[in-house]
Amino acid sequence: MDERNEFESKGMAAMNEIDVAVIGSGFSGSILARVLASKGMTVAMIDPQMHPRFAIGESSTPIADAILRRLGTRYGLKDLISLSTWGSWQWDHADLDCGRKRGFSYFAHPKGQPFSESHIGERSLLAAASPEDDVADTHWFRADVDHYLCQQATTEGVALAAGFSVASIESSGDQWVLQLSGPDDSPKQLTMRARWVIDASGQSAALARLLGARDMADRLQTQTHSTFTHFHGVPSWQETLQASGIDGSEPFNCDDAAQHHLLGNGWMWMLRFVSGITSVGYTTTVGRPLEWSGYPSIEAMMKPAWLVRPGVGWQQTDRLQRWFDPICAERAIMLPTAALTMDPLHSTGIAHALAGVERVAGIILDDHSANDYATSFHRETMLLDRLVSTAYDVMDDFPRFTAACMLYFAGAIACEERLQKGETPTALWNADDPLFVAATDNACAMIADRSNDKYETQVRETIAPWNTAGLMDPAVNNRYAYTATK
Repeated sequence: MDERNEFESKGMAAMNEIDVAVIGSGFSGSILARVLASKGMTVAMIDPQMHPRFAIGESSTPIADAILRRLGTRYGLKDLISLSTWGSWQWDHADLDCGRKRGFSYFAHPKGQPFSESHIGERSLLAAASPEDDVADTHWFRADVDHYLCQQATTEGVALAAGFSVASIESSGDQWVLQLSGPDDSPKQLTMRARWVIDASGQSAALARLLGARDMADRLQTQTHSTFTHFHGVPSWQETLQASGIDGSEPFNCDDAAQHHLLGNGWMWMLRFVSGITSVGYTTTVGRPLEWSGYPSIEAMMKPAWLVRPGVGWQQTDRLQRWFDPICAERAIMLPTAALTMDPLHSTGIAHALAGVERVAGIILDDHSANDYATSFHRETMLLDRLVSTAYDVMDDFPRFTAACMLYFAGAIACEERLQKGETPTALWNADDPLFVAATDNACAMIADRSNDKYETQVRETIAPWNTAGLMDPAVNNRYAYTATK
């Protein structure tokens, strides 16, 4: 059935008075809408676009997987549990494209020279996030995954207004009145009344725009922009390394990762999917060009590749960062996907989005505090900004960049261990631990001080209370096999 007709088949009389209107039908909006509908609420999703469609924000993490499993368990949505690990995904959902992600891999390329290193770990870092393939994380091919999750929501009874945009919204008593407009070539307009409005519109940030919220991105230190697309035929980097006599297979195949190629003050990601598609993007600080010429190993890897969508090509952004208060008004809430864009560096987007789904579901179904949700969101944002901005500040110095990454891993692993124990941290990445936040801030200053040649020892000592994984141990040569979860 056509998506737009699917909405109309519900009947406008039935949809005129609903419990929750969700703006957007990507993965976070679809999961939240489905959760609410499974609990008996009347829910509609509104989206100007149709599925399937291109999207980025594709790399999951142990934190994201743990929250996805918890959502599936709590609300009886077994497929979410299956989608939380590589093995169960392949067993139950082989038709949905994804990639195997064993961890994070980083390679610092010298300008004008092929990649090389005189010893393991000189210019490379591999950090495992799982002990074996079966319980590995995944890269989400969003065109498939978002479409599937949207279909699951409609199967649960969620109405989908595909092809409609929210033209205006206003409060009327204990309801929100939304005026919906159809495509530009259609005069069709609809009115919807909902008690709750949830913004899952991503970069559109619909509620912030419609209700006049102020973008707080000027407070963020991270200032980056990006270009990205999908390719066929990108060769294996692990095989390229092997041909040069470099080991890129321990503690896991470096292609089975969120692969980072550091190119001076910017970096290129490569995420490989089962279908043979590779997501490729380049991110650098605002003011620097979005180009990476002069790196022979990257040029050789990209030479045989061809675009999946040749008519579209590379997409480019202005500054990536935006930051809104997620509570726009009473019963008008933004999910993290709409309220924030930070940066792709540490693959934090899916985890943040799913935490938002869980928290907002708690607000609507269990009367949890919206203010607590906002507090957690802002704590996470400020910590991520400090970590990410420091990493960009020192990206051209691989040992310092590695130290900056260790701060993120320390916070992520501490959070993973708490989730493993059955705890529910009030903020991800240990952002709810004031001692950890203060230690991170001090460590970032040590790393960023280029005159400080003792930063590695100082950072190691600073993060020691949270370092259960042996991070910054020179004996492991930047090869970390530890995993806190699974």
